Amino acid sequence: MTPAREGGQRRGRMELQMTPMIDIVFNLVIFFMLMPSFEAGDGFLPTNLPSGLGPGGDAPTRGWRLDLHHVEPWPDCRHEARIVFCGEPVADYGALRERLRQTRREADGVEALSGEPLIIAPDQVVEHRHVVAAFDAAVDAGFKDIRFTVPK
Repeated sequence: MTPAREGGQRRGRMELQMTPMIDIVFNLVIFFMLMPSFEAGDGFLPTNLPSGLGPGGDAPTRGWRLDLHHVEPWPDCRHEARIVFCGEPVADYGALRERLRQTRREADGVEALSGEPLIIAPDQVVEHRHVVAAFDAAVDAGFKDIRFTVPK
């Protein structure tokens, strides 16, 4: 804003400077053009899986196996997973945690079993939260070598 003088009288006349406004507009345009590229895809976790464990490859044969099976949604169960540890069903993740702790204690006494991995094998349609809950239970139980199989 610069005041202008007309006939000895002081009048304020507003001048709009366009350069700062154009700079701001261009900055906003660039910001909103780049913003969608920062967004991560839902449910996408980048991983580097071993080539021998993919579809058609051989799954690990040694270790304890923890299977997570998808349960079809019924009115009383909302996208739940059935937990099976070493071929035996487990009621929930609290019971799984206790069962894993017990297995870990028993394995620590036997040298041949102490280095065995825990293999988490989820079905392809099991929700991510179930895999995370199983992983958390395994870490809490003291397992250090936790592996995942690729769903077929």
